[in-house]
Amino acid sequence: MAIDVSMISKLTDAVEALKNFVAKAAGADEKEEAAPRGTVPENSAAVQMARAARQSYQKTARWMLAAFAAVGALIFGSLPFAAIADVELRWPSGVWLVGGLVLAVAGIVSAVVAVSMVSEPEDASLGELDSDLRSIQKTDDKGYVFVKGKPVITANKLRAWWNPRIACRIELAHIIHGPESSAHLGPNLASDDRQASVTSLIQRLGELESEHAKLAPVVANLTVSVTSYEKRIEDLGKLLVELRARRADDPSVEKEIGTTSAMYTAAATKLDSERAALTTKQKELAQVDDQLNMYQDHRSLVLAEAGVMQLRGRFRLARRVLAIAAVLTLFGGTGYALALPSATSSKQDTSAAPAPTPAPAPTPPAYSAGLPANVTIHEGTRAAAELPRECVDRQLAAIWVGDTRVPPTTGPFTVLITDTACVGEIRVGKGEGTFSLAR
Repeated sequence: MAIDVSMISKLTDAVEALKNFVAKAAGADEKEEAAPRGTVPENSAAVQMARAARQSYQKTARWMLAAFAAVGALIFGSLPFAAIADVELRWPSGVWLVGGLVLAVAGIVSAVVAVSMVSEPEDASLGELDSDLRSIQKTDDKGYVFVKGKPVITANKLRAWWNPRIACRIELAHIIHGPESSAHLGPNLASDDRQASVTSLIQRLGELESEHAKLAPVVANLTVSVTSYEKRIEDLGKLLVELRARRADDPSVEKEIGTTSAMYTAAATKLDSERAALTTKQKELAQVDDQLNMYQDHRSLVLAEAGVMQLRGRFRLARRVLAIAAVLTLFGGTGYALALPSATSSKQDTSAAPAPTPAPAPTPPAYSAGLPANVTIHEGTRAAAELPRECVDRQLAAIWVGDTRVPPTTGPFTVLITDTACVGEIRVGKGEGTFSLAR
């Protein structure tokens, strides 16, 4: 099967581009956009390990897709797709052709879908994780069901064997809802008949956030009240000092001093009461915040573990689908190549008739009688110096007598000028004039 030189060049460029893509995919990780900061610490060991695992899996998946695309380009880039027009859809060549293309396209689409699965975002909340676990674990009205401290899995074993995502989800359920669930989800989440679960962590976080929402406004109001009473006591104290300074000169201020003193005492008493209430509420709020931060850290740990486990399942499924896609592409490309008419006709031609002998290369014509031509000699050249002034930079009739190929248009050439005013033989160098045969 003959391959055009331009097709080889395009195929080489495509392979080179794919090679650069593979090198980029296998190189250093690109900087990702920083996620918005929240209450959950982003610099914990669990979060960093989950981020590193996600980048590693995604980088490997990109490398696998690039390698698959390079092999596909080598297979289909060497096949003449233009030959499809010469194919007659007959049994069985038509089936091989159409079936091969369908299989190849199915393999390529499967490869793209498989790699895109690795880039899908994992569960970003406990609610999503709880929903995923409920799809594989037995539950009742009270929550998850446990037998001897272990979760009861309801997923089909055959389906779990075929789909690595479900298998990894089952493994995650045994880790989070296993005997050491409190180490992952946090302490004091287990009840009398149920051990700690994602649902209980969600409920505890909701309770703590509700308590925080109740206490925070109370603390804010008490803080404002204490500040107000402190300012009032300060003002009353200054007023008492002024009144007592005027007592010697104005005995009538004695009554005003008594009234101000009573107000000062009442404000001081109220200030002590507000400070005591503020201290109590601040302690309660600090305890709630401490609990909330602890369970949020466990939430971060659980989501990091779930993210790595889910990504591992998607990667294993993508690897399996890529293997199937490679087989489909190989069989599809082979069937398509066998159905092309050039592949079968070349075999028939070579077996039916011997290879033709190449014809000898034609020899260039020799001209001995001379051919009429038109020449122009440029001014300022060596050839122009041999001609009269009126013969320069204008078309002159001439006869070319040669025994080789026709000279180039821009020379060099040797002609016999037949123009009346410029008769004579002249040799023109390259670029000194122009030459063309007269028609």
